[in-house]
Amino acid sequence: MSESYTARASEVESGSRSILSKVYQGIFLLVLISALLWNWDGFWQTDVNWLNKAQQSVFPNKFTEEQIKISRAAVNAVIFEDISERVKKIEAENQRLYDEKQQAKRSLDVYLQLENQKCRYYDTSLRMLDIMIKKYSVDELKRVLSCTSAECEHILSDREFAESICS
Repeated sequence: MSESYTARASEVESGSRSILSKVYQGIFLLVLISALLWNWDGFWQTDVNWLNKAQQSVFPNKFTEEQIKISRAAVNAVIFEDISERVKKIEAENQRLYDEKQQAKRSLDVYLQLENQKCRYYDTSLRMLDIMIKKYSVDELKRVLSCTSAECEHILSDREFAESICS
């Protein structure tokens, strides 16, 4: 009889442990699900009318916080779009200015090449004039060159100025 009594007692004890274990598991799952729902934005942002009313009546503070969060997100989305548009406009303007800068650089390079070529011709002309000055006297040089402009006279009279033009 004692064996059957201990067997029966162990069955009752294991059955109560199993029931207690299941109760603990149920409580754990309930707490876990509640925590997940509490932190899940989709639960608070639902369009289900009866759920909204239940949330509003049972958790008014949390419901209000979540509604404020939704309105902030909507306002922030508008602000973000505005900033994105402004950034796109600024980037386009920067690109346009960069293109203009590159075009101006190319134009300046072409202009400098042309001016350098003119200066080379001018320098060559001054050297040719030096050769003529060595060959002719001042009066003969004036007669041979027959300057018709003030610049020509200025080149002959102020040699340092003439050489400093392209240096």
